[in-house]
Amino acid sequence: MDTTTPEGAARAAQRRFELLRRNNLPNAHATRPGNCDEQVGRWCYWYDEKAPKSIELPVVKVARDTLVQTLDSLSNVVPANRWIAGQRVRYLAESQRYDDALAAARQCQADGWWCTALVAFSQHLRGEYVAADSGFRVVQSMMGERERCQWRDISLLIDDDTRQTYRRIPCGAERDAFEDRVWWYARTLYGQRGNDSRSEWNARQLMVRLYQDAPGAHQFGFDDDERELLLRFGWPRYWAKGPGDPRGGGFSIVSDEASPAYRYIPPGSVLANPALSDSAQWRLHLPPVIGRYAPPYAKRLLPLEHQQAMFRRGDSAVLVMAYDVSGIPALANAAQRRAAMVVAHGDQPSPRIAARPRALVADTMSVPGTWGAMLFSGEVWAPDSSVVARARYGVHPPYAVDTRVTVSDLLFYKPSGETPTTLSEALARALPTERVRAGAPLGVYWETYGTDPAGEQIKLTVTVVREVEESSRFRRNNNQLRLIRQATPVSVTVNDLTARGRTTSPRAVQLDISTLKRGAYIVQLEIDVAGQYPLRADHRIEIVE
Repeated sequence: MDTTTPEGAARAAQRRFELLRRNNLPNAHATRPGNCDEQVGRWCYWYDEKAPKSIELPVVKVARDTLVQTLDSLSNVVPANRWIAGQRVRYLAESQRYDDALAAARQCQADGWWCTALVAFSQHLRGEYVAADSGFRVVQSMMGERERCQWRDISLLIDDDTRQTYRRIPCGAERDAFEDRVWWYARTLYGQRGNDSRSEWNARQLMVRLYQDAPGAHQFGFDDDERELLLRFGWPRYWAKGPGDPRGGGFSIVSDEASPAYRYIPPGSVLANPALSDSAQWRLHLPPVIGRYAPPYAKRLLPLEHQQAMFRRGDSAVLVMAYDVSGIPALANAAQRRAAMVVAHGDQPSPRIAARPRALVADTMSVPGTWGAMLFSGEVWAPDSSVVARARYGVHPPYAVDTRVTVSDLLFYKPSGETPTTLSEALARALPTERVRAGAPLGVYWETYGTDPAGEQIKLTVTVVREVEESSRFRRNNNQLRLIRQATPVSVTVNDLTARGRTTSPRAVQLDISTLKRGAYIVQLEIDVAGQYPLRADHRIEIVE
């Protein structure tokens, strides 16, 4: 290598730094487990977010600052040099100097898409996800078809079922649409603008190219196995010295990616039909974890305390949500909270979003949707504290096929004053939780649709029964719950006359649940209408002390 040229001098400086880093690694706090989560070639990958990180020695920080200064100076001499521009942004980012990285990227004058990619990469690290996602789209538009297809290829991140479908689609518009749909559903927050999950993937693709041209601290250079790990789990943020092979002595190098890191792409069962998913399928570490992503705004990703229900409006619907984050101090005490309620269809998201840029600790929200199966996501987050509370699962109306009369979901509310006669009145008093105390009465609101405007007799029965998991073979195979009626359940039966002059009949009842013991229950509504089978709607509650 000719070290008299700017690039030669820069490459020599980079190699000296990585050698110094390797010779000054702190001891690893976490040791290799007996079984790896993933074995990729010679690499053992495991995930342990609780293990303390090994702190970088001061001598390494000083050496990296010196390297950056060298790259700064050389970039002024050859601003069009691709290698110098890229490594300059890389090591500024490694120093968490994201503003300086963006400024350096904007000074790049290399040909092609390289400089645009460096800018988008820096914007992603700064949390400017709209700009980053847009920038990477420009990058891809400047690539040749083959390079673009390889860059976008998500085969490493998806499970076998999804991969079989994906590989049958040739490069082009159809494959692009498939990938974009996957990236939409992969987002941690549907209510946040931009797509940081996708821009993270683009950032990893760029980092692969930076490492291929200038390997990091690991021994033996940057190989295909390390490339796979980087694309699946992210690039290293910390390095430490671990024990070597007892037979050969020496030491190993342990690196840590950003954490906490959650499952990156939903499983194939969710992607096939998100509207039919349940909350368990959106677990943060649902196995097998094929790839991980650590969104910096979600250092804690917690369940959202909420209640959700769907009501029909003509051929469409309105979905309502009540939430409360007072039990999460980092959100309750945050200077600024944001909230979003999002519903999306399965085939193509076409999301409907209600957003609150300055959200209350407890509030209600509503969003229009379709009277059918949809994916629901309720989200509250505080950007300054990096805490997110989220609920995500599929929703659908109560089962009714080819019936004249249909029914809405049940909405629980706190009885106070007059009984609510409209959804807006019930929503104003809606419980922001499905956990209730036995000492307080429980209000239940619903609507019946398609009733005779002249008025007709219907029989309403509201019953509270224990939720009991059946341990039989049927339970194991079908993952269903059996409702077992208690000898003396809470029950209310009313012979009712539907509303006159309209086809929608709102109703509400107040239940005395003071006799119920602590545990999970199902509140079940049954409506008997002449000329059709009974309608049923149910909603789970948990009695707490």
